[in-house]
Amino acid sequence: MQFLRGFAPLLDYHYWLNSYPVPLGPSLAGGIFVFFAWFLLTSLILHLISHGMHEKNALKADNLKRIVHLLSTIGFLGLLILFFSYEQLPFLGMRFWFFLLFILFLVWLIRIIIYIICDYPKKKSIQEDRERLLKYLPKRKE
Repeated sequence: MQFLRGFAPLLDYHYWLNSYPVPLGPSLAGGIFVFFAWFLLTSLILHLISHGMHEKNALKADNLKRIVHLLSTIGFLGLLILFFSYEQLPFLGMRFWFFLLFILFLVWLIRIIIYIICDYPKKKSIQEDRERLLKYLPKRKE
């Protein structure tokens, strides 16, 4: 259990709510920057994929757009909080904001997963039924 000794500050509320935390070192700030920059880069790539997929399968593109919104929002807010923390702003640089951002990420991700598991199959079956019925209707003359 010696390896858990380094995580003891994470369980102390003074660590999270300290309005003047210890400044981030350059390697830690760089690592956090790369982490949130990957979120933004991944959201950009998924946005391009969903944009190209929109005409073929709009429902899958909608699922990707939900993930894109999650990643871009978390990435932007993470970089903003990192900036505030790096500049050592008293209230906005608190470590609590990173924890709150992590909770926001988890809640948002769980909601997306629930949507994909529960609502997506229903919408897909409705769309397939609609397409099946529309193929028997006369087409518009051009």
